[in-house]
Parts: sequence; C-alpha cells; structure tokens
Amino acid sequence: MARSHAKSQALFDRIKKSVAGGESSYARLAHGAPICMARGEGARFWDVDGNEYLDYCLGYGPMIMGHRPPQLIEAVVEQITQRGIHYTFPHELDAEVGEKMRRAVPGLDLVRFANSGTEATVAAIRLARVFTGREKILKFEGQYHGWTDLHMANIDYSPWTSGSERGPRTLPMPGAPQCIAETLVIASWQRREFVERIIRDHAHELAAVLCEPIMCNCGVIPTDPEWLLWLRQITRELGILLIFDEIITGFRLGLGGAQKYFDVRADIVTYGKALGGGFPVAAFGGPAEVMALETSGEAYHGGTYSASPLVLSAANVVLHEMVEHEEEFFGQLWRRGTALQDGLREIAERHGVRVIVQGYGPMWTTYFLLDEAPDDAVIDNARTAIAASDAARYATFQTELMEHGVYIHPGWYERWFISTAHSDDDVELTLAAYDEAMAVVKKTHG
Repeated sequence: MARSHAKSQALFDRIKKSVAGGESSYARLAHGAPICMARGEGARFWDVDGNEYLDYCLGYGPMIMGHRPPQLIEAVVEQITQRGIHYTFPHELDAEVGEKMRRAVPGLDLVRFANSGTEATVAAIRLARVFTGREKILKFEGQYHGWTDLHMANIDYSPWTSGSERGPRTLPMPGAPQCIAETLVIASWQRREFVERIIRDHAHELAAVLCEPIMCNCGVIPTDPEWLLWLRQITRELGILLIFDEIITGFRLGLGGAQKYFDVRADIVTYGKALGGGFPVAAFGGPAEVMALETSGEAYHGGTYSASPLVLSAANVVLHEMVEHEEEFFGQLWRRGTALQDGLREIAERHGVRVIVQGYGPMWTTYFLLDEAPDDAVIDNARTAIAASDAARYATFQTELMEHGVYIHPGWYERWFISTAHSDDDVELTLAAYDEAMAVVKKTHG
C-alpha cells in the first residue's frame, strides 16, 4: 500500500503562500514530491503524515551524529540556559573549538569562524586575492562552492554547452554579472593535460585554484591522489594559492579530512556541515603566514553571528566525540557505509541493472547507467557523470526506496550520507529495501 503524503502536500501548499517556492534553499525538493518533516531521532525522521524514514540525506550531510544526539543537545541547552545565546566578545568556546581543529587538521595554524560554507569560501577567495595581489580564481566544472555571484558559473550540470574540456567557457548562472564571471577561469576536473596549459597561461593573474579535493556535487567522484599532488606542485611552483573546499569532506572523511587522507596540504581550507553536527557553523583557515592577513585585518572578514557560542557549543561536542573516540567514530561510518555500497553493487548485478556505486565509506553515490553508456563507463568528472547517468532509473529507485522507508535525495547528482546513529540493523533494513527497489527498476526500465 502506497504511503500517503496528503498532510505534507497540504502543509506545503500553505508554506508556498508565504515562502517563495515553498522552500528556502534551491535543492531541497528538486525532482520530488514535497515531504514536510515533523521530527527526527537518531538515524530516522518522520513526516507530518507519520511516515517513517531511514535518513541518508542527513540535512545534506551536517548531522554526522544523526538527529538530536543527546550529548550535543545537552551542551547547546546548557549554553542557552546557563551562559547565553549570543555574545559581542570572544569567549572560551573560541579557544576550545579552535584548539581542537588545530590538533585535528594538519597544517591548520589559525582559523576564523563563519556562518555557512558559502561565506567561508567567499572569505577564502578574498584572502587569496589579498595575499597574492591577483584577482582571478580557477574553479572546476560541476563543483559547487556556494550560491554567491563569485561562485555561480559552470555548475548547471550542462557542461557540453560551455565548450570543450580543452578550454571550457565561463558561463555565469542567471543573475550573476558577466563582469564577476570574468574573474573566474574554468577547467575540467582531473584532466591534467588540459588544466596545466590553462593554469600556466593564466598564472600571472590567478590568486588561487579552488576545488573540492573530492568532487561531491555531481555525485561523489573519487579523486586520483596523483592529481591532487600535481595540483599542489604546480600551484606552489607558480605562486598560486590552493584552496580546498572541505565543507563536505571535512570531519566526515576522517578527523583530518581530505588533507590528511591524501596527505596534501592546501594553503586555505574551508569547513562546515559535519563540523556543527546540524548547527549552522563554518570555518576557514590555514598556515599562519596566510592567515596573518586576517590577523592584521588586511583581508576583511566579519559577521554578527560569526563564532556564535550557540553553534560553537555544538561544534565543541562534535569535535570532542571525534577526537576522543576517533577510531570507533570513523570506523563505524566506513564499515557500515562500505557494507551498503558493496551490498548495492551485488543486488544490482543480481537484478541485471547496470549501476556504478562509488565514493568513500561515509559518503557515496549511485549512478544508474543510460542504455547508450558502455558497461565500462568511467565517471571521473562532471562531463562523464552527466554523459552516463540515467535520471529516470534513479528516480524510480529513489521513489521505491521511499515507499520502503529509506530516504535518499531525489536528485541523482546528490550524495548518500551515513551517521554514527545508523546501526547494523539499519544496514540490513536498507539492503532489503535495495532489493525491492531494484526489482522495480528492472521491471520498469529493463
């Protein structure tokens, strides 16, 4: 029997009368029927119709400890009731969270706190421009770093409209001024033979190369470690800063993030999502030499709610759990996430459905292949992801999983996330749902 979403639809219709589009972020309901949430607990949430779901979206990744982890809630409530919601001045949590981040992340001498990943990345770009005296930033097709005009180019999942991989054209999104787009240089991810020429041609005007060390906004695309090492070498050779956007990978891939995983040090790194465990906190930082411009105020960054004690009290608990229980904390994310990925591959093969499942233990993506895609298709950047991916098969799979109480994002280009609240029993329930959903995909699409 199909689940009812009548109450969600009614509430959504009410919301739309006051909130443009019925949501305040562009992707929350994309390609899916509206679900209005009632509450969350651990690895699950319930919608207003009473439907229960195992949650593999987790607020787009922040809730690495699941919904409403008791120790996090206790710390935030204590901060509110005993100390205050917001301060004008520095406070002890600045020191505690900053010290934990420095201990956890190699090469992170100094940090500044921000309110969102977008803001942190804007600040990182400004810092790079001040440090180098140059204006342009190189970014890669399909990588999302935020929604401001500084970021909004070549992220519309239609890269074939922007020229060849040899030299993509810069295409600003609607509303982003062309003059700002001209401060961006666009390249294709993991295409050294083309990127080297682009970087060398623009070296005299490039302040930074900005990238996700693991591409996580066109699915999860594994990174060749040699590619990152090469990016580090060529940027250092040419006096260009390397910015890692670790909003997604930071404190999820492992305690030291992608920098530690790949043993590559960036000049500036941005953090968010998992850092706050569901509370809106972000940060950027790097070596003392670069961050000295924040210390002196030459690179301007501020914000009324930056370093709010409310959100830092949450980040302090998240980091404490990660630091004190690192092996157990990240071990279970990798073990259960890997089991789900391996299980999905086996189930898809058994049903005769062509699927590429790729990622890393705590985060991954399921790419259903188009009929015209070869069996040995390789998805290693935005262009290859779009060329191979069948959105219709994915949509059928996602809809059927929802009917069996498993929630993943409706967009094929998003990710699965797992939390420490997910159990081995949850893995088994999810594998059973995989089996049912994959059978429907095979029946519907062949």
